[in-house]
Amino acid sequence: MRPLYCDESIWIPVADGLRRRGWTVHTARDEGRLGDPDREHLSYAVEKDWILVTFDDDFLSLVEGTGLEHAGIIYVQQAGRDIGDVVKAVDAHLESRSRDDRSIHYC
Repeated sequence: MRPLYCDESIWIPVADGLRRRGWTVHTARDEGRLGDPDREHLSYAVEKDWILVTFDDDFLSLVEGTGLEHAGIIYVQQAGRDIGDVVKAVDAHLESRSRDDRSIHYC
């Protein structure tokens, strides 16, 4: 599975939880990309061939509206969820995702 790139909207404990489940996870904080515009986060993930994980629905309109390429996006609906719920939902999706999947997935 390609590594994950958690933009700055994803809670750090979510990234840590995914790491504990064995996924390779990079965060905007780790990569020194805090404050970058969404388009730059997306470009960075594409350059690295990483799956972007986000709570930010702006990425959906950015990709769908412009047709920008991506290595896959996992959009997590944040409302009413705790850290464990988010980690479990993303982990379950990744377990079933094929390596070549470059789609947008809603968790």
